[in-house]
Amino acid sequence: MSKKRIVSIEDQFTGVLWGIMAQVKEYQLSWHLNRTLGFDLKRADDMEIIHKKKNRTSLFSFFRYESELDKRQVFVISNKHLGEFLIPEVQQADYFLMIKGEVSGAEEETLFSKIKNIPIVQLIVKLEYHQLKSKHNLLVD
Repeated sequence: MSKKRIVSIEDQFTGVLWGIMAQVKEYQLSWHLNRTLGFDLKRADDMEIIHKKKNRTSLFSFFRYESELDKRQVFVISNKHLGEFLIPEVQQADYFLMIKGEVSGAEEETLFSKIKNIPIVQLIVKLEYHQLKSKHNLLVD
């Protein structure tokens, strides 16, 4: 008898996820990333997270870019909204930069270095997507 393995969406994530600390508005960060990395991030509908226990809804700003050339998706998502966090275990991050798709080690280092050198970026850290407790909040199409 063969065993079936159920694969969740979370198991299929390939790409990189960084937490960014920058005391600026999300549109300013997106503009700098566009200029520095050649992206074309555009504002999309805010992400809505419903807190059932607190009976509240939080909205997190959301920017998106899809590369036609390599079919990668790039997202900038705010982590904070009125005292609530999208990913509570990473409270020091103001934003998340997520690139879905194959990213080579050399390219990841180059992107990381370029982002680190943006004057408004105070700190950037690589996050391990699969180790986050609240990773389900980052499930985006």
